Amino acid sequence: MREPNCRSIVPSKNLWEIAIDFMSKIDTKLMEFNLKYAFILYRFAKIQSIPNKTIKKYVFLACFNDCGKLYDDTNKETIKNETYLFLKYFSPLKNYAEILLYENKKMKLSIQYSDGIKCALIKKYTEYLFKLNDKDEALNKILEEKNKYNHLDIYALSRLVKTTDIFYEINSMHYKTIIYKYISKMMFNRREKTEFFTMLSSLFEMYSAQTLYHSKVTAIIAYKLAKYMKIKNVRCKKIYVAGLAHDLGKVCIPLKILETPDKLTDTEYNRMKKHVEFTKEILTFKMDYDIIEIAYRHHERMDGSGYPNKIKGQNLTIDQQILQVADVISALIAKRSYKEAWSIEKTISILEESATNNKLSLPVIECFKKNQVKILKASTILMNQADKIYAKLNKERDELKCEKDS
Repeated sequence: MREPNCRSIVPSKNLWEIAIDFMSKIDTKLMEFNLKYAFILYRFAKIQSIPNKTIKKYVFLACFNDCGKLYDDTNKETIKNETYLFLKYFSPLKNYAEILLYENKKMKLSIQYSDGIKCALIKKYTEYLFKLNDKDEALNKILEEKNKYNHLDIYALSRLVKTTDIFYEINSMHYKTIIYKYISKMMFNRREKTEFFTMLSSLFEMYSAQTLYHSKVTAIIAYKLAKYMKIKNVRCKKIYVAGLAHDLGKVCIPLKILETPDKLTDTEYNRMKKHVEFTKEILTFKMDYDIIEIAYRHHERMDGSGYPNKIKGQNLTIDQQILQVADVISALIAKRSYKEAWSIEKTISILEESATNNKLSLPVIECFKKNQVKILKASTILMNQADKIYAKLNKERDELKCEKDS
């Protein structure tokens, strides 16, 4: 299925800023560490004259280092495996995620093993630097265990430490200037940009086949609706991007709330509703205002009963109304922890009731009814893909556990 080309809608630089802010919402200290790790890895790679294409991949992996902590922040092996699975199945650089498993016996002679050794060395040096607050003492700790690493890598790290005040650089904010400047030049093609958004939303969706790809399904439904309603192409693309990003704020919501099979308590529901505000925080200054507002208002309703601001229909743009309807359709046709997937007949019945009660836009719902077959064909393809990916991911997770236990 060909997805809309949104390269001109969101620059690569802004995508990275969204990603960094997104990760900071999960764990501020982890993201601070990751950026410093990425900076030292970048400087180390430059000393070794490593090609820029490879440095890009190093920096990417460093920025998402240990994102598996979202699921388990105690077991290092689990964190590594979950980070690997996440990057392999949802990131634009999925083929590069294997360097996280460089210690696997099968990889001893592979390029990934060499890359993994380099990344592991710099990560360990960064950890010592954080702990000891002295660049030379941190290097001495590495030299005590130098047999774990490649001697050429040790030599390059020694050169870096002796010729630069790396500790001063990562504590003077100089590192942020350098790494942000480098990151801003890391361009993504159309496919990679879409995968980048899917990757972020999947960070909190990957533990459930029921919600996996919800944002992507919502985005494609919204895009198709906008097209059939003859909205200008650039606005259709903005609606699509808003659909991909609309639930990013859920990363701030505890998984036990997102995945509960029971009815939420008032306290839990009020916490859940905050996800739209967190989404806006993540996107602010990184996207066009109208894209942010489309995403931010996806739970508003025509009669003013929605949240967060109880805005009524006359103050909601048609673009915002489209995403509201698409989000509801996506939720209804998918299986969730608290319900089975609903038939198209029941889905349309609920949509019509919502229009009658002035909750959702009648013109948008009428458009969906008229073009439901074509719209649902695209969403069904995505949901089938999600099921297959989830099955593969779980199978590989089990294999990794078996390897550890054997």
